[in-house]
Amino acid sequence: MSILSVHFGPFSLSFASPSSNIDEYLRNFFSGYECDRSPDFLVTIRLSDELPPPVVQPRQRWLSLALNKKGFEIGPDLIRGSTNSRHDECTIQVHENFFQLPLLEVFQGFLFRLYYTICMARSVQSCFVHGCGVIKEKTGYLFIGGHQAGKTTIGKSSGGLVIHDDQIIVSFDETGCSMDSPPLPGKLRHHPDRAVLIDRMYLIVQDTQVSVKQLQPALALKSLYAEIVSPLTLFSNDEINARILKAKSCFEILNRLPVFELHFDKKGYFWDSLAQLQPSGGGWSGGI
Repeated sequence: MSILSVHFGPFSLSFASPSSNIDEYLRNFFSGYECDRSPDFLVTIRLSDELPPPVVQPRQRWLSLALNKKGFEIGPDLIRGSTNSRHDECTIQVHENFFQLPLLEVFQGFLFRLYYTICMARSVQSCFVHGCGVIKEKTGYLFIGGHQAGKTTIGKSSGGLVIHDDQIIVSFDETGCSMDSPPLPGKLRHHPDRAVLIDRMYLIVQDTQVSVKQLQPALALKSLYAEIVSPLTLFSNDEINARILKAKSCFEILNRLPVFELHFDKKGYFWDSLAQLQPSGGGWSGGI
């Protein structure tokens, strides 16, 4: 049984697979994120004789993965498994052809749940955010926004180092907020040696003129809440408690880092003046 270890900041996950086909798939999926660290959490893959049934909108029926449960199921019948919190292990059962089916979202959903489960078990304050992380001239920028908001456009125009143009791991402690690249597919991604301190965070809006203004607390909370990766079952099986936990992550981040609204041009000219924009009239503004 082959072992593949990957960096899933701040953890290392190891996958033990009995199948060369699955092993090859995992190595392609996690390409660039392999590591030699001892695993913080081991995922053992067992083979099932049954293929999952046709998938129709599986996200509506995904179940949560929780360490205080002896077993779990994502699907139905897509991924079955069990967890052992004492030994930091998880065992999943899938058909060998599972990874050849169009089920990438299901596997990513499993990884999201596994990540949040480890964070909760170890009291690590971290979450996934829809965003593009950029390092430019030693400054860490995080641009948040939903599907087709312009995250990849910003990354391509930056001339800097793009950590990831879709999913960002945001961690927070007494020193501030930092971002890391998850081992998930993206058009642009780079695995930094260590987590990067976030200096500035922006909610992005495509426009013809460049302007930056600080968002009021209520709007900043609403904007960030919308971009923390859902569904709520990532946090808890109890919907009310899940909303509370998700909002708590938002408050923790906003207590350490303000959110600015950035109106940007598609050609990226705003990068020339972004670092020089100064607060003015409750916000920042500047021309091209």
